[in-house]
Amino acid sequence: MNGKVLKQIKTFEKGDFIRVDWYDASEGIGSIIEHKKPEYLVNEWGVFLGLEGNPKHILLGKNYIERDQRWQAARIPVSLIREVSVVAKNVVKSVWLRRYTVAEYKRDRLVVRR
Repeated sequence: MNGKVLKQIKTFEKGDFIRVDWYDASEGIGSIIEHKKPEYLVNEWGVFLGLEGNPKHILLGKNYIERDQRWQAARIPVSLIREVSVVAKNVVKSVWLRRYTVAEYKRDRLVVRR
């Protein structure tokens, strides 16, 4: 993970309008030569809604539905981010972000008795 990017993200405040340049993975059919650089560089803009999860990812608000108080948001893994920047501070004064937790999957052993 890019430590510089993560440090920069931690300075953002919810409601900031940001730009994120990140590598989106792709899938395709071709020779090995064609697969040397399969990622696509994506430039996205949106409202910073937070840094969440493990592994860490940015929540980037795209649209807000006021009636339902819900965001349409992109979840971008920090490990795929090349560069981030604040375009404008405090664009959204109130950010409604439903709280959630990311639970780790716990695998129990299956015991078979005969």
